[in-house]
Amino acid sequence: MSSDQHSGYPPPAMRGPGPTVQQLIDQERGPVPAALRASGSVDYGVTPIPAERYTSSAFAAAEVDHMWSHVWQMACREEDIANPGDFEIYEIGDASILVVRGEDLQIRAFHNVCLHRARLLKDTAGNAQFIRCPFHGFSWELDGRCRSVTNEWDFPHIDTDKFALPGVHVATWGGFVFINLADAPEPFETYMEDLPQIYATRGWDLGARVKAVHVEKINHCNWKVVLEAFIESFHVVATHPGAMTYLGDAFTQYDVWPDRRNYTRMISPRGLASPHVGRDMSEQDIADAGSQAYVLSEGDQVVPEGLTARQHMGDLKRRFLKDRYDVDIDDITDSEALDTIQYHIFPNLVCWAGWGSFLVYRFRPCGTDPDASIMEIYFLVPQKADGSIKAARQPRRLTARDSHHEAPELGPFAAVFDEDLSNIPQIQRGLKAMRHFPEDAAQGTTLGRYQEMRIRHFHKRIDDYLQASGGDHE
Repeated sequence: MSSDQHSGYPPPAMRGPGPTVQQLIDQERGPVPAALRASGSVDYGVTPIPAERYTSSAFAAAEVDHMWSHVWQMACREEDIANPGDFEIYEIGDASILVVRGEDLQIRAFHNVCLHRARLLKDTAGNAQFIRCPFHGFSWELDGRCRSVTNEWDFPHIDTDKFALPGVHVATWGGFVFINLADAPEPFETYMEDLPQIYATRGWDLGARVKAVHVEKINHCNWKVVLEAFIESFHVVATHPGAMTYLGDAFTQYDVWPDRRNYTRMISPRGLASPHVGRDMSEQDIADAGSQAYVLSEGDQVVPEGLTARQHMGDLKRRFLKDRYDVDIDDITDSEALDTIQYHIFPNLVCWAGWGSFLVYRFRPCGTDPDASIMEIYFLVPQKADGSIKAARQPRRLTARDSHHEAPELGPFAAVFDEDLSNIPQIQRGLKAMRHFPEDAAQGTTLGRYQEMRIRHFHKRIDDYLQASGGDHE
């Protein structure tokens, strides 16, 4: 992985006032993992992102045909299909995929369509000894082999040895099950690049965690609109002003590496005040604002002499994790304990690293409608030694009109997500109403050169797939 000299990253011309993440990491009291020292940037220029990429049915169709049909994408968690016969349904565009745990415990995926009259084989997740079509009863084994043809005497033209469900490529990482719809996809190992090695360090392994919360919400916007709202911290100043007393939004490090195609990162530091607060805050003020969730006993919030609020909050978080989840992580850095260390895995999976949050997001178009999308929120938490944390197998489903408070399992995050999603339908509406003057100017969104660099990388990767198809879909 390429990296810049951390002492000057990002360049002064590309950052706001205050400490960089790397300068904060210089103050760590123990060894720092190499992944946190890596940094990278790519200058994608300042050309506007065309509004049609979010509103055009033709562009949405091109994404389905040339991007979604060729990328590795997360279909479910392994704990969703923990037992033989368990199956999940994953839908993208017009495709419906059945992800199945076989009797041999192997995970396979098939097109969820009966080969007789094309009825979807399964409508909801569940468990079955074999796969049977509800229409006429044609059936298949869990490994896709044909099991029975109803009134077989009338189908002498069917060779049951060849009448198998069409399979889909499957891979696993971090407890996630990925599928790829292409006939001959890029190997999963090269697609993921070195990200599995990064997550294999210091207890970051998401495969050792369990999906305790799963909330799915429909949104009246393009899938890219909602995804982009969650891969930058720039919006905190206006959307989450209550967080500015303990979150250094403007100090966020954004990483795009020239030699990494399929993931980007940001590190938003906690335990210090945003420069947008507009007033001096003491270390105690910052700790009072940011440590409520980690307090275990009376007096915990008092910052000991000689420590910063950030260091004290890191200590509280380590104690909290040990008390709540039986994990011993005394040697992790304050950055791993507190910060938003967030990776975007192209195209639509967003995962935290370290212990600053248990959040994972997945974003998808809702069918083929460019004005509708699905956002899913997962909490992946450490499993206790007694196995007492139960997996949330099925999501709680919210409509576009529902508040996240309708999902009480989100706790205090519900208010934060409501703040985030309050912008989303208005962005979609604004993309259709947007005009630039003079009229011949480029029509589209005007992004920051550094803070929204990940968004530009995201669009570049979409273009890579569309252009590989031989067409210009701008």
